[in-house]
Order: sequence, then C-alpha cells, then structure tokens
Amino acid sequence: MDKKLKSFFLTLGILYVIIGALGISNMGFFVKNIEYILSLVLFLNGIYHIIYSMTNRKDPYFHWGLVLGEGVIELVSVAIILLNTFTTQLFFTSYIGGLLCLKGLILTLGRDNKLTSWENTKAKVKILVIIKGLLHFLFGSLIIVLPLLTDGAVYVVFGWYILFLGIHFITEEFVTK
Repeated sequence: MDKKLKSFFLTLGILYVIIGALGISNMGFFVKNIEYILSLVLFLNGIYHIIYSMTNRKDPYFHWGLVLGEGVIELVSVAIILLNTFTTQLFFTSYIGGLLCLKGLILTLGRDNKLTSWENTKAKVKILVIIKGLLHFLFGSLIIVLPLLTDGAVYVVFGWYILFLGIHFITEEFVTK
C-alpha cells in the first residue's frame, strides 16, 4: 500500500484516540458537539473506506465493493446527520447504534460466503477484522440501549468507541505492514 495512505490511516487513528480521550475526560465537549464529532468520524471513516477499497480493488481476495459500499453509507449518514435536525436523542442514538450494529454483523459474520473469501487472508488480518466487527456491534448495542437507561452514559460510550476505533487503526497499521 502507498506510504501516503498508510500515514493517512495512522494519522486517522491518532486523531480518533485524541477525540475519544477528550470525550471521555470532558463529557461536556461531547454533549455540546455530538453531531459534529460523529459527522467528522463518519466522514473520515467514509473517506478511509472509499480510498481503501479503490487501492485494493485489483486484489482477487479483497471484496472492495463491500468496503466501498460501507464508505458510501457512512458519507450518506454524514449528510443525514448534518442536514436533518434530529427531534430526539433516542432517534439519533438509535440511528447511529443501528448503523454500527449492522457494520459489526457484516464484519463479524460476513466471511467465507458468496460476498467475501478468506482463503488467502493472513490470520492477523482476520483477527483484526473480527475484532473491529465486534467493536462496532458492542458499542452499537450499547448506544441503542443506554439512552433508554440514562442520557449521560451514551456520550461516554461514544468517547470510548472512538478511542477504541483509533487504537484499532493504529494497531492495524503496525500489524498489516
């Protein structure tokens, strides 16, 4: 992979760690800016997935169409978040939580079927993909359930999710060299 792209992914991971740590340590920051923070994270994820799918589209064992579709869904989600004023936090968190659960299920369960093939995929990469899928599903489920219990906890969950996503990106850079 191109060194410029690898540095972009590493920078993205570091940025996510900073945003996540800021959200965990300063919940007021997330409460005031949650739409913009999630829009930024989804926008950067969308760009990441589109670039990643395009740079690997000639690999016969990489189903770049799924990754491209994920990037497009994330960019559409940014537009939905920024252009649509959510009437309640419950709707907003349900939308984001549902999106994360769907991504998690696709990453965790969507292997060795008609859409994906893992036969020539390195074991380290398989583990990273499954961990990323479980991360999405776990935090998506928490984001859906927690607003029903307490409003404040959901912001901490968003912070932890972004922090772990950043750690995952940084780990992925060093494991997939």
